[in-house]
Amino acid sequence: MSDRELREQFINYFDDDKYKFENFCKIFLKWLDFDDIQVTQRRGDGGIDLKCNKKEIEQLDLNTIEYVVQAKCYAINNKVGPSDIRDFRGSKTDMSVRKIFITTSDYTKGAIAEAEDTNQPITLINGSQLIDFCKSHGDVMFDVKYYFSVNKLNDLFLNEENERKMDNIKIIERRITKNDVRARILRIPTEYKELTKSKSKYKISINGENYKDYNISSDKSYFGGVTKYYKDFISNVDFEEAQSIWNYDENSDTFNVVIK
Repeated sequence: MSDRELREQFINYFDDDKYKFENFCKIFLKWLDFDDIQVTQRRGDGGIDLKCNKKEIEQLDLNTIEYVVQAKCYAINNKVGPSDIRDFRGSKTDMSVRKIFITTSDYTKGAIAEAEDTNQPITLINGSQLIDFCKSHGDVMFDVKYYFSVNKLNDLFLNEENERKMDNIKIIERRITKNDVRARILRIPTEYKELTKSKSKYKISINGENYKDYNISSDKSYFGGVTKYYKDFISNVDFEEAQSIWNYDENSDTFNVVIK
């Protein structure tokens, strides 16, 4: 099957609900190792469909970079133009926030030139690149090489729906990386940063222990004072990553966190 036929088959999957493409992009960004990925509300999103974070260079423990994403499920011949790129660049975000535009179609030459603006370049991902990446995940996307499996795509979204249900009851899972362990820090999920941005301390119960105040970093991105919970990770030479599972209690305005 040709690239164009695969793209058409993929686009047709979203015919009944174009917004579902945004949730596919969430799965896609997870595969690319982005963290704290959120699909924004459909109304009043200001042209921003997803938000996420990523370490620029994980090995050097550089600061986490914030990204915003616009996702457009367009027919193959409906190319993204320069005005779409300008509108996205003009969305209300800090200049330090990086931008990614993802489409199932492609970009005009004008759009590509517009995205290369040196003041705030925008990363472009087109339909052909999406299909190539899907091929690298063939066992979860296709029946045979290469025909998209509706059942397998449905399973992807079922898993995503289950995760959204977990979000709705305010349970969030976040990776703990090697660099987090080296720095002895517990990173705050993006979903909870609004709760902590005006505070210097927050009450947390970790692994069922009594609540205590943990200091918040000046950039409001992590808690300190968690070394004792990392002892097993620190002593394990083969350690790669762990998880922190967060549960916010609205009544007491506290966090319960399990580190495992």
